[in-house]
Amino acid sequence: MSGNQDNKGSGNGLKNGSDLKTRTRVVTDLKTASETIENSAFDLAGEASPDTVSDLIRIAADLQMIIAELSQRGSH
Repeated sequence: MSGNQDNKGSGNGLKNGSDLKTRTRVVTDLKTASETIENSAFDLAGEASPDTVSDLIRIAADLQMIIAELSQRGSH
């Protein structure tokens, strides 16, 4: 990371409306990633090893938990 970057978006979002925009964008991106991974897992079922498919489904579930947590934080 370069020395001239700062952490303006690292607060709790109470003072800066851009934090809400950032959180919304991140949640949207995570939802897209989760859906892509989950769809890929089902597409690979029967072709890839069961462990690989299981791992992809687990990753999608983990992303969904993160999405839920970020969404709850944003609603407070």
